[in-house]
Amino acid sequence: MKTRHIFFTILLLVFFTACEDEVIVDPQFSLSFEEQGFDNAFAGTTFYVKVKGSAEFLTLYDGKPGAEWDSIGAKGVDFNLADSLPVTYPTAGTYNLTVVATTTSDFGKSIQRRTKTVPITVIDIRNEFNSFVMNGVTGTITADKQILFSFPDNITDFNFKPVFTVNSPDAKVYVSGEEQTSGVSVQNFSPGNPVVYTVKSRDGEENIYTVYVSTFPASNEKQLLSLQLFPNSPNLGYTNSNGEIATIDETNKEINLALNYGTNATSVRLTVSSSPKSTVLLNGIPYSSTRRYNLTTLTGVEVVAENSTKQFYKLILTTQDPVIEFTFEGLVPAPVGVIDKNNKTITIDVLKVTDITKLKAKWTGSVGTVKIGNVTQINGVTENDFSTPLVYTFYKGTSVGDSYTVIVIKK
Repeated sequence: MKTRHIFFTILLLVFFTACEDEVIVDPQFSLSFEEQGFDNAFAGTTFYVKVKGSAEFLTLYDGKPGAEWDSIGAKGVDFNLADSLPVTYPTAGTYNLTVVATTTSDFGKSIQRRTKTVPITVIDIRNEFNSFVMNGVTGTITADKQILFSFPDNITDFNFKPVFTVNSPDAKVYVSGEEQTSGVSVQNFSPGNPVVYTVKSRDGEENIYTVYVSTFPASNEKQLLSLQLFPNSPNLGYTNSNGEIATIDETNKEINLALNYGTNATSVRLTVSSSPKSTVLLNGIPYSSTRRYNLTTLTGVEVVAENSTKQFYKLILTTQDPVIEFTFEGLVPAPVGVIDKNNKTITIDVLKVTDITKLKAKWTGSVGTVKIGNVTQINGVTENDFSTPLVYTFYKGTSVGDSYTVIVIKK
């Protein structure tokens, strides 16, 4: 019985060894562009490396920088279970493409490896415009290689410096045999004067494009659509305004803007919109959403239409009182403060049984910062002792504004 067991073990070892020996280490592959009848690959065009051989591991090194077989630190791509891998070369040249076939044997104690390297000649025949921009307008590139532009008829100078991109870093662009540089070379694109561009690939293939310019009547629209102050944004370090929205009287061409008392009108950011293709001027300077404006010196807003006609809107500013109503949170009935604007006092009567040492003031009016001394007051939240008069200071942005003395009387 022992003899049979030994014999069976020997058979198993022979079987597994034979199985390992049957694994073929073959790095053979084919290239899809050759199957399509081409001798060379094309820059920017993907082709496929198709596995023909077999091994435990098959790895592709396409020969681009960092992926050159046998070079230090080279990184390949494993086929895993895929029967093909894509390869795209960005520029022309010759690349050594390698497939490495690796198989372990003797239960991982030894490694068999074979490689196949093929030089890939890559040519670059790319010669097309990707984009063509003039005077801030992107041209329409048609299938028959026309580049079409249309500009308002108030433009008189058509000497532009086109900003263009092509689909190959090695392609060159010419006009009448002179090489063109994007954003630098000037051409006269007057209507009725088409300009012919030649895009030449690295390998000499040419594409001809013709740029045509037409005009259309410039817009007469010059309506002010909206004007709003930037909202209070402490996280952004901006506390000068509170998002007030102006009312625009289109009939009388007036902007009515009621400012909250807490807004510092001398340094605010604005959000302004107007008719399409129009320009907004404030004190003769083009509007900017990042600039701060002094509304006290701003007489109005001018909107300039595309055809250069203008419309002026007069700015009418009003400022709300710092405090319009004043009471105490949680008291029933709610007491009503008497506000004296001239003497800057607020007198408020409460029931005789009221504990005035722990009252929470609640007011309407300023939404800006309010303080008693150096302590910021939270509307309807901060608790104070009104046994003696307290002085509330209302701020305009970060600037100190009016101060009101609050007097509580028990009755």
